[in-house]
Amino acid sequence: MPFKLTLGRLESLLMTACDDLRGSMDASEYKEYIFGMLFLKRASDLFDQRQTELREALSAKGMAETDIEEALIDPDNYSGKYFFVPARARWNQGWDEEVVENGETKIKHHPALKHIKEDVGTTLNKALEAIEDANPDALEDVLKGINFNRKIGQRTLDDDTLANFVQNFDKIPLKDEDFEFPDLMGAAYEWLIKYFADSAGKKAGEFYTPAEVVRICVEICDPQQGMEVYDPTVGSGGMLIQMRDYLREKGDDANELDLYGQEKMGTTWSICKMNMLLHGISHADIRQEDTLREPQHFDENNDLKRYDRVVANPPFSQNYIKKDLKFPGRFPVMMPEKGKKADLMFVQHMLAVLKHNGRLASVMPHGVLFRGGEEREARKYFIEHGYLEAIIGLPGNLFYGTGIPACILVLNKKGAAERDHVLFINADREYREGKAQNHLRPEDIDKIIYAYRADKDILEADDKHGPAYARRIPVAKIMEEDYNCNIRRYVDNAPPPEPQDVRAHLHGGVPRGEVESLTHFRQNYPQLMEDAFVDRDETYLDFAPVLSDKRGIADFVANHPSVTARHQQLMQTLEAWWQANLPIVEALAPDAENQQARPRNVDVMRTNLLAGIEQAMAQEGEQGRNLLTPFQVRGAFANYVDRLKADFKSIAASGWGAELIPDEDILQSQFPEVLEELEQTQTRLAELQALFAAASEEAFEDADDTGVLPGDEVKSKKDELKEKTAEWKAQLKAVKNLATNLFTELKAENLLPKGSKKGYYCTEGLAQKEPQFTNGRRSIDLANEQGHTSDYIAPLQQAMQQGQQAYERAGNITASLERHKALEDEVKTLKATIKSIENKRDKLVQSAREKISVDEARAVIIERLRQRLMETYRAYLRADQRACIKAIENLWNKYAVTTRTIEAERDAASQQLQTFLLELGYDVQEAQILRAHGCVGAAE
Repeated sequence: MPFKLTLGRLESLLMTACDDLRGSMDASEYKEYIFGMLFLKRASDLFDQRQTELREALSAKGMAETDIEEALIDPDNYSGKYFFVPARARWNQGWDEEVVENGETKIKHHPALKHIKEDVGTTLNKALEAIEDANPDALEDVLKGINFNRKIGQRTLDDDTLANFVQNFDKIPLKDEDFEFPDLMGAAYEWLIKYFADSAGKKAGEFYTPAEVVRICVEICDPQQGMEVYDPTVGSGGMLIQMRDYLREKGDDANELDLYGQEKMGTTWSICKMNMLLHGISHADIRQEDTLREPQHFDENNDLKRYDRVVANPPFSQNYIKKDLKFPGRFPVMMPEKGKKADLMFVQHMLAVLKHNGRLASVMPHGVLFRGGEEREARKYFIEHGYLEAIIGLPGNLFYGTGIPACILVLNKKGAAERDHVLFINADREYREGKAQNHLRPEDIDKIIYAYRADKDILEADDKHGPAYARRIPVAKIMEEDYNCNIRRYVDNAPPPEPQDVRAHLHGGVPRGEVESLTHFRQNYPQLMEDAFVDRDETYLDFAPVLSDKRGIADFVANHPSVTARHQQLMQTLEAWWQANLPIVEALAPDAENQQARPRNVDVMRTNLLAGIEQAMAQEGEQGRNLLTPFQVRGAFANYVDRLKADFKSIAASGWGAELIPDEDILQSQFPEVLEELEQTQTRLAELQALFAAASEEAFEDADDTGVLPGDEVKSKKDELKEKTAEWKAQLKAVKNLATNLFTELKAENLLPKGSKKGYYCTEGLAQKEPQFTNGRRSIDLANEQGHTSDYIAPLQQAMQQGQQAYERAGNITASLERHKALEDEVKTLKATIKSIENKRDKLVQSAREKISVDEARAVIIERLRQRLMETYRAYLRADQRACIKAIENLWNKYAVTTRTIEAERDAASQQLQTFLLELGYDVQEAQILRAHGCVGAAE
């Protein structure tokens, strides 16, 4: 039976399509090709789906075939998620065109899009234009900007590359009936946008905001059913889509949320429009224009439209143009045009279009919080009118294109007249470090939202002098600070200075107070600290004998009974909770006999389970001592559900389908040898690709004699090979001619011994196949034997020598190029092998999957869900264990070795050095001088 398309499988197919273009252009250049082709294929597949539905419905009504055919090509029958697809844009259907050739009208047949091989770029361009022209209300100016014939560097993509690109999309079924869950298409589009953002680096800032930051803004805005939401710098539309999804999570009707957006960049606007349509949001009103200069949304009175919620991530620190600025009343404080000060112009625009009880959340660079001039005046305006509700400081390096820290400004017109404080939240120290950029963890997001909604002071330590997280700052206090809103001025989350006990540094011992300050670990891992330290006196401890060196601390903590028992206790609590709540997960799957009897909303399931797991974990600790904070508990579970959301949606829509079992799981259990072969091949390919990549770098040296050559060296060697080959061939010819001349000269003087054969002296071994240059000596030796001198001997010797050298050099070059070519050929072979293994793998997986029953699939999927949950929380336990190890190692670094021990070791080393110097012949005074100046080795 055909299996439905999962999100993972669709992502894999799209990645294959990207691979075809990756070698020809950057991700920032080919993203529109992927988006355009995906939209084209989806529109055509939906058109086919709609045609089938229409035909069946109209046939059932008894309509005549001719009338049915007319209805099938009536654009009015295609609306909502469907688009009318003209004949030239249909994926699976060829079409006929009337053409005039030599004054004669002829019918020219064109193949279906999936079969095009010639003029591929032009054909695809015309197909997109045709769809846009046929659906102007939804697609005007969306698709025509995509040009498959666009020059990339000095060339365009050739027909073969584009034809392969088309074939990759032909393998992707995009009808609704092909999907595991209804909004799989939108999820895949979001994945693509994230993929291109990761690949594009700095350029990604134009169209993508990290999902974690979007989530914070959405939760702060808290949109409700029936509201109107606006993003004035909409980018690819992620913020508006998450606003809609937020309503779904709460169980509200997401269709009862009106979405509006505006975007300046044409390509980004086009991507946003497609994003909305592929998410099934046909009602979103997305306009293209510069928001500051020409806002595009108006009400029935032709005034600027106002919204319940506004959310945005405007471009950071840009200039703007004041000329022809429409609706200047939006800006109570005009920022300078120069100096990259447009940030608060965007905020003022957002505030101006907010309803009287509306709320906005906008990402901003930190500079807007403390710079003077007009920006100070704008802050003053926000604060004195009571609009500024909260400022949230975010970690640095979260965003594409900039490493500077950012913040979120929350402005709220509701209650503005009574607002007498601003909530400052400093969350810039809590994040996960990444290679290219940092990331907010689920618990970080949860904590920020909690702090905003609580609207109260939150300290990070038990005492009031500890690092702060959130504070309510009175407006009067901000006024005293001249409206400077630098977050650290009000919420200093810097940790206290590291304590240093001078006596312990000098005499040894670990201060009891510093060990006792490790409250979390002492409470959750009882007896651990008692076993790690032993009493020295009333004030100081020593490291226990079991900790003889720093390297043993990690194993000591990891294997300590209190640590293993505490972790086991938490996991048992988690296991018990899972078993108790498993029916809620199982209820996601449709009931075949009564499909409406069970709730199958993934977001409702998430809400119910989240409340349950938070309660269970709150009770698992003794005397309120919890290993994980409430933020970590909620964050871990939210992360778990988000990572598996596609699977949960698939279960809710399609039940326990075997397609939800990952290919790797099936292969590992039934065909491990295939995985092993693939892994070995991929490993070798990665090694070779790394070699070739290294060879392309400057100052490359093949120290390991791998045989790989830089590209420019390959070219130069080929040129030299051509030169040396021509040289030795010329010298070989000269040797042959000179040897013949010498032989002829000997013959003329009757100096040839009887039976001398010309071929032996003049041609043998002197052919181009395996030449023997030394055979030229036969004629020379013969002349010497006969006591004959000749003018031919010296040039013959020179030709032999030069020819032999050129031949050997050519041979060495040939061997070097052949080694390099062998590696290149091996790469090609490995790629072909990988493709063959993958094809074999896919067939094996498909065959095995067909044999899995629904009950078997259910058991496997449930177990996979359980294991992923367990591993999610184990990761938090491992992090807590690492923090404990680090805390003890820190005490070791400070106090395990005393200052006096270090001084004694230094004095001993100094004395040893003086002894060496005396042995080298220096007197005591000279040795001291040399030791003081580091002048060792002069005696030599």
